Amino acid sequence: MNFVTVCAQTTQEPTEVYTSATSTAVRCPMLLPPIGNNAPTPIEFNAYGKQAERFLKVPKKSLLYIHGAKLRYDLDSRTFSLHGGIFTIVNESFPIFNTVILSGRCIKDIDTTDARAFKTTAEGLMITNQSLSVSTGRNQSDIFNFYAMNTADDKFNQAELLCNSTRKGTGLTIQGRLITNTWFDKQTKEQRINTKIQLTAMTLPPKTNDHVTSSTPVATEASSTSTSASPSLWGGKTVDDIAEPWGHSTGGNLPDLPPSFNEDHPPF
Repeated sequence: MNFVTVCAQTTQEPTEVYTSATSTAVRCPMLLPPIGNNAPTPIEFNAYGKQAERFLKVPKKSLLYIHGAKLRYDLDSRTFSLHGGIFTIVNESFPIFNTVILSGRCIKDIDTTDARAFKTTAEGLMITNQSLSVSTGRNQSDIFNFYAMNTADDKFNQAELLCNSTRKGTGLTIQGRLITNTWFDKQTKEQRINTKIQLTAMTLPPKTNDHVTSSTPVATEASSTSTSASPSLWGGKTVDDIAEPWGHSTGGNLPDLPPSFNEDHPPF
């Protein structure tokens, strides 16, 4: 599974690009609103088909709600992108969504002696870092880094569970959110950026291979004699008709981007 729902602001006008000799897509860089004291997350949105036609008309600095896109990660450029799904233009009163759901397999064992994989901070935070391989089809996959963080007093210790219950090859479904840290390199004095998925929930596979079969099949009812029409919903419109369920309103802008901050150590 690869399913993303986010709100974002376009930073440029969308442009049409060739994805193959016979097909095109419309893409645009955008920013996801910052979470807490972190930085906005840069990401590229790619629209296809009828959604691409609509996306070409979206102005710069528009606020978008994107539902059902797929998340991709380019290891060479270390950039994230969204592909497909549906979108609509919203205004600043619309609630901000940032949800990523991924299913795949863990690619490593957690080495508790390696601070890049597991550590406990002086403030009492426990942090576990893991990576997930998610299939993109044709025997290929993307690698996503994610982390769990909590205090020892939390009722559900996801960092400890992730550390103790996952290893290389473990199947895992996670729900999280894209979060971005920025800092200045002590040696080069250049600004650095790091985007990861912060874990909010996860589902481990069953511990046994037992299959549960329902002894009572679910009955489906169909009436061949009924001639009543389906009730009219949304004024008789179909899903394809409702391109802008909230109306074409761009409203105001996202809050000003926060200034970058220094960190003694980059996020691991």
